[in-house]
Amino acid sequence: MQMISVMQICIQSYPGIGTALVNTIIREAEQCGYWSIYSAIFSINKASIALHKKCGFREIGYRERIAKDRFGKWQNTTLMEYRAS
Repeated sequence: MQMISVMQICIQSYPGIGTALVNTIIREAEQCGYWSIYSAIFSINKASIALHKKCGFREIGYRERIAKDRFGKWQNTTLMEYRAS
């Protein structure tokens, strides 16, 4: 399993960079022979979930109180999957 984390980088300053980054990860993964990509996103991060859906990911589940945010508060995560066609 290969894990990659895409961090938000001043999205407002660079419109479209999030889409470009996720699409690059998808393209590179497919070129390396990967046929599925998984992502776990804090469920409160609606913008990231929307970005992943825009790039072809689908929601496959969630985990309750699985990770703490930077303030120490427990958060749920939304599990997303991309499958190569």
